[in-house]
Amino acid sequence: MSLIEGELLIGSSNVSVLINDKETLAVSSLVYTQTINAARSVRFDLNNLEDSLKCDIGDKVVVLIDRVPRNVNTVVSNAYNTGSSYTSAYHFEGIIRQLTPTAKGASVVAYDYISLLKTSAYVEYKDEDVIGRDLYTLIADAANISQIDATDLLGGIGIVATKDMNLTGFKTRKEFIDLCINNAVSLVSDSTKYENPLNAVYWQYAIRYGNVFDLYKLDPDNVHNGPALEVSFDSNNVYDIKPTIDTQRLANSITVVNESVNFSFTITDESSSSRYGINSKLVTTGLTEREKIETTAYELLGRFNRPSIKYDVSLSNTESYNLGDYVKVKHPSIGDRLLPIQKITTDFSSGTTSLSLGEKELSIQELIKLIK
Repeated sequence: MSLIEGELLIGSSNVSVLINDKETLAVSSLVYTQTINAARSVRFDLNNLEDSLKCDIGDKVVVLIDRVPRNVNTVVSNAYNTGSSYTSAYHFEGIIRQLTPTAKGASVVAYDYISLLKTSAYVEYKDEDVIGRDLYTLIADAANISQIDATDLLGGIGIVATKDMNLTGFKTRKEFIDLCINNAVSLVSDSTKYENPLNAVYWQYAIRYGNVFDLYKLDPDNVHNGPALEVSFDSNNVYDIKPTIDTQRLANSITVVNESVNFSFTITDESSSSRYGINSKLVTTGLTEREKIETTAYELLGRFNRPSIKYDVSLSNTESYNLGDYVKVKHPSIGDRLLPIQKITTDFSSGTTSLSLGEKELSIQELIKLIK
């Protein structure tokens, strides 16, 4: 059974859409979208003029699934009363950014408070305030505005800001956070956890509940990861599985160059080049030891000699999932893959959820810079 039953959401006890913590809206459709490192959005339709007149650009919107019942306490109180099947995965807070009047009402799009980080005033980030500090604390400081709860952002990534990260200068808060996230990548190697010697661990952010800013780590190559969901063409709740096989990052012939020591090394995977065609990459390195350069070339080839795979999975919204959850996809020709969720789109009118699965797309040059 889906979270929302019936063709119309009007009068549904499962869905509550509140405007400015005062009024409830009767919506006829609701689509909720979550994307990594970006603001969530809700899009809903109003089929009566009375409700449409309650909405204006900049108004606060709260969406709750299974909140009981509609009364002054649940509408006005910040401690929203919830029902037995309430899920925080769909607890949305944000502001109206788009409002399109229609003959019968309006179509409304609201974004969460990460959108305020994107449109923030420009901040001058100076060397003395940035260099040498952990990226985690820098992100926490940049996300700390009055509309966002950043109180849980305690700890560290273990990567400190350096001059070559280009974090300083005038930037919006989100521009600064995105630069920190782009640099929040490390390489790990542990034969008890990974099948390959080069494995990227990286960080992402989102507001996954209410107004709480969340900074979380992904370790997709770790063999001990467990799936939040397993899907296949035989799954009862799966409508469609669409794989995308991408050769854009594929490299089956790699040349590593260090011009300062006048040394280069090329290695080719004949099996991969025969199957997919030759795809060569030239990368530079600061490594100076011949043995280390050759080993690095072998390790890079082992990671990039196959196409990358992404999936779009459409299923019933009987369960809720979070960004960063791992999904195991069983495909008869591609095999089994465990991939993190990068985007979630839930249409409560049709009772369907679409999941976009894939890993962070790091290039060979980005990885080799991390090798010490």
